[in-house]
Amino acid sequence: GIGSSSFLSNGGSDSTWIFSHWEAIKAERAKQRLNLMHLEDYGIPYGYSPVLLASEHTLEKQPDMVSRVLAALDRGYKFCAENPYAAAEILQSEGKHPSLSDLQFLEESQLSIGSKYLLEDDAGEEDEGVWGRMDLERWTNWVDFLFDHGIVTDRKGVSLPRISVNVKNLFTNEFLPKA
Repeated sequence: GIGSSSFLSNGGSDSTWIFSHWEAIKAERAKQRLNLMHLEDYGIPYGYSPVLLASEHTLEKQPDMVSRVLAALDRGYKFCAENPYAAAEILQSEGKHPSLSDLQFLEESQLSIGSKYLLEDDAGEEDEGVWGRMDLERWTNWVDFLFDHGIVTDRKGVSLPRISVNVKNLFTNEFLPKA
């Protein structure tokens, strides 16, 4: 199979969520036909992925450490965007996992996703080429969608009111390296 989409191969599912820069490439290489559907084609806004989490305690007590970690990630994302072949080789040699044994696949994956690591031209001149910057409007659209469809519930399954989540408190760009 092709990872999470192996349920498709064995008839266990009609659809699955995949990461196109990984499972779709594996499917293509295995000559498996996929019908890719994009969330935005169905009125579903896309949030952010991956998302890094830190507790308020960590942010308050160790802000320098948080900034250093994000600066290292910033350098890593920029390196991968600029050097996809080298990034694939490093992933393979340092990852030491059976799923990383095929260097040609890793290179195809990096070439597919590398342009997505950094914000593009339409991000605004000050943010172009920046990694990790989050946008209030994008978060608001995502949270509104979740509430509009009754996805946000309490532990008993009762839908929570939209006012219960202040989107501004869900993220910060404060600790990211300056452009």
